[in-house]
This record gives sequence, C-alpha cells and structure tokens, in this order.
Amino acid sequence: MAYRPAFPVAALAEHDPFRLAVLASWYERESPVRISEVTLATFLRRRLRAGGADHRPPMLGAIDGAEVLLCGSDRFERHRRSFLDELATALEEVPELHLLLVVRDDALGEALEPAGGLVQAPPAAYALEPLRPKAAREVVEAPLHRAGRPASGAEALVRELRTVRTGNGVQTTARVQPVLLQLAFGRLWERLSGESEISAARLRIEVDNALKDFCAHSLSTIAADHSLLATALCSWFRSVFGGPQGRAGVPAVRAYEDVPKAVVHALQDAHLIRARIGDGGLFYEILHPRLIEPVRQLGAGPVPIRRPGSSARLHQARRALADGDPELARRHAEAVVRGYGDDDLRGLAATTTFLGDIAYECGDAETAVARYRDAAAIFEAVPDNAAVGWLLTGIGRILLADDPGQAVRQLRAAAGRLPHELSIQTALGRALCQAGRTRAARAVFEDVLGRDGANREALIAKRALSGIA
Repeated sequence: MAYRPAFPVAALAEHDPFRLAVLASWYERESPVRISEVTLATFLRRRLRAGGADHRPPMLGAIDGAEVLLCGSDRFERHRRSFLDELATALEEVPELHLLLVVRDDALGEALEPAGGLVQAPPAAYALEPLRPKAAREVVEAPLHRAGRPASGAEALVRELRTVRTGNGVQTTARVQPVLLQLAFGRLWERLSGESEISAARLRIEVDNALKDFCAHSLSTIAADHSLLATALCSWFRSVFGGPQGRAGVPAVRAYEDVPKAVVHALQDAHLIRARIGDGGLFYEILHPRLIEPVRQLGAGPVPIRRPGSSARLHQARRALADGDPELARRHAEAVVRGYGDDDLRGLAATTTFLGDIAYECGDAETAVARYRDAAAIFEAVPDNAAVGWLLTGIGRILLADDPGQAVRQLRAAAGRLPHELSIQTALGRALCQAGRTRAARAVFEDVLGRDGANREALIAKRALSGIA
C-alpha cells in the first residue's frame, strides 16, 4: 500500500488514494489518470476484454501492507471504506480475480473482519512461518555448491542459528528465521571466502558479531528516524527484549508506554521483534531467541548509520507517508535528493515531485507549488515534455481556488504540452469558470464531453456552471 507512481498527485481530480496505490502497483505502465477515473471492477474488466481470449486465465492480485486498508485510517477513512466496497464489488463481478492480502501479525485481529466482508465465504488465512532446518540448509547449500565450496558449512551454520544459550543451558529451536540466516551467511561469505572450514567456536563468534551489528545499526537508524537518543533506545531494547521477557512476550500496552507506537512498528519492520496475539491481547517478542545473546552484548554507544541506497530510502519515504508520518517521509526524501548526482536528473526530478506530493497532502499549497516548479525545471532539462505537462497541471489545480488567473495560465501551458489529455482540459475549464470566463469554460466542457460523454468531472462542472447542481 506504500506504492506511489512517479506522478504529481495534485494533477489528478479527486481520487481514491487506495485505488491509485493498488492499481498503480499492479499496472505500473498504466496512466495514473486512467486509474483514478474508474472503479476497480470497471478497470479490471477492461483489462480482461483487452486480452481478447475466450478462456480467461485467473487474475492474481496481491496487496502488501494491507493493514493500512483493512484497519481504521485517520487521514483517509472515507476513501478507505469506499475502496473496500470497490474491492468487494470487483471480487463479485470479476470472478477471475484472486486476491492475496498481506498484513502484519499485530494487525491480523483487526484485519480479519473487514477482509471477511469482501467475500461470502470466510477467507483462508496462512501464517508465514520461519524455515525448517532442511529448507534453511538448502538455502545455504545452493550458493556454496555454485562456488565450489563444501556444503558441510551449511549444516554447521543452520545448527548455530538454532542454538540458544541461556543461563539455564543450551536449547535448540525448531526453525530458523530467514533474515538471520541471510545476515549470518552474508557475513561469513565475505569474511571467510578463502577458508574451506571454520571451527564451531569461531562460527559462534562470527554469527554473534553479525547479529549484534545488525541490531546496533537497526536501533541507531530507528532512533535517528524518530528523533530519539540512540543510547536510550538501545538501552531500553536490551533491558526489555534481551532477557526472558523478550522471549515470553512484552504486552503491547507496556511497549507503547515506553516508546512511541511508531517506534514499536519500526522495530517490527526492521525484523528485531515480532507480534504475537495470545491470551490477554497483543504481545511483542524478540524475533528469534538466537538474537537474545547478541542483544545482551550491545554496547552503550551509538554506531554509524549505514543508510540504504536511494531507491530503498525512497521506498522508506513512501512507506512513512502511507503510515501517516509525512515529516519522516520528507526527511527521507530530502536525503535522497541530496544524494543524487548530475547523472540522474530523472531520479532527482521524480523525488522532488514526491516532495511536492508530501506538501500537497499536508495542505501546504505554497511548498507544493514550489516543489512542483523545481521538478518541472529538472524534467525540462531531461527532457520529458509529458512530465512537465503533468506538473504544470498539478500547479494549476492547486491554484484553482486562490489564484484562478494564474491557474488558467499554468493549465493552458499544460494543455499545450498534452493537448489530448481531457483531464487537463477539464481542469482548464474549471479555472476559466473560477476566473469568471464562463463562456470560455462552457466551450471547454462541451468539447470534453463531445469526446467523452461520460467524463465525470466535466459533467459535474458543466451542471454547476448551468446552475442545475
């Protein structure tokens, strides 16, 4: 649900952000304008008809982060409920559609009821479990085999990742967390590339160090993102999750009292903890008991933060905005902008456009216009005529209420670049109407409706102009 097309959202007429996120992620090459204009069922039926086959194969759709859609939303509650209705209608009217909803464990209880309302039969639920030892060994053996290394190291690594050492002795877990396997194997691959064998003692040290570095880096990054002291967050995490309670589970109520709820969710997203619904409600526990030993070894001081590349960090920005944290989204996006060089003007322009989207969704029209202007100037240098046209459209739509004369100028410029886009013509008609030029506005609306008699925005605007509605 965090997916966003590289398109200025202000350029769209009133739209459902949930439909836009879902369909834009399913059909990345489709115009966001086309997506925003029709319901989900209508859009999917058109796609099926375009296929032209007598036998229509199943249409498989997945929505990751679906808790944003299934659970309550302070920002877009009306749109959320509307899109759930659209989704239910699509599942009924488009039998080829099979839907997979991916939700966090801590949202499962709240998500099941609305998910069940989408279809008549109860939805099937599947838990994504950690790897069994055999599967974990196979994951490691494949690259070892390709590199011509002995596969015996796979057995030792999996055994070490299943070994939990406590004051009461040594225990062996039944499963292996994939993220821990990836971290430990990646470190061993880098550090021991020239060695064919490794002792059990050294393997334990290397695995501990890999997991400790992972925890320290993740905690420092989360602290920076949420304006917390890294030392304080690290100390809290070590005291809460580095002992028996980390394995037994910490009540969510207590966790939320200690740190902001957004931080708890960030810890979960970083694969440090996981949610568990048990007797008495929601609990958070350490992701895997094998992490407890490295967590206890965490030092008191902060560690350098290794930020991901521009693409991954831009995804973090989009996720933050979807989660309702525009300030964190802005900080991530501005950091991405600072990291671009002169050789990636398109990336710079797209991220600057996203910064305009953030401002627009926060109601900061002045900043949104400024960001869109900056992005348009960069796209002009790319050059990308269509992108400039849509940015001018976004600026024009923002200015409709307060400066219709300037809106007309921006939208005329946009229409000159994209003369066949009816949504731009309709916006221009609205701007002309706002500027008191009703005759010109009527002519624009009639031209649009002559080409698309069902154009909703033009129909509404023309009725308003005629005093019918």
